[in-house]
Amino acid sequence: MASADVLLLDIDGILTDGRVWIGPDGSESKAIAFVDIDAVFRLRRAGLRIGFITGESGPFTEYVRRRFEPDIMITGRKDKLAAFNELVKELDLDRERVAYAGDSHHDIELLRALTRTFAPADAHEAVRGAATHVLRTRRGEGVVEEIADILLERAKP
Repeated sequence: MASADVLLLDIDGILTDGRVWIGPDGSESKAIAFVDIDAVFRLRRAGLRIGFITGESGPFTEYVRRRFEPDIMITGRKDKLAAFNELVKELDLDRERVAYAGDSHHDIELLRALTRTFAPADAHEAVRGAATHVLRTRRGEGVVEEIADILLERAKP
């Protein structure tokens, strides 16, 4: 069994590198590393519930919803801690069995509130300081893969 039951992820800066490409027509696009797509499904196969808490909303977050079919999807919420506290009540989550990964100042309070949290290597110093585990991986370059390795490795006998 994994060292967590639920993994909640920010999207921009965790699944993506946090950059947005703007097309000539004003359309936005972002990239996700395929190793992170695989890692999400590996975690699900291991029995973890996967969720996303993001301050963004729009076509990319809808793509994430369709692609990953997460157990939990919260969009348009900059106050991640408040969103999480609502989830705890709604889903009766055990805070000790929830892991979270974030990379921005919007994530700091939630990173501090939980006992199993992750920040990418290139996150701001304050964000890294709030996380219980600073990853070797930079934003959008295999963050979820590294988290999966950590959570599932801890589960080995």
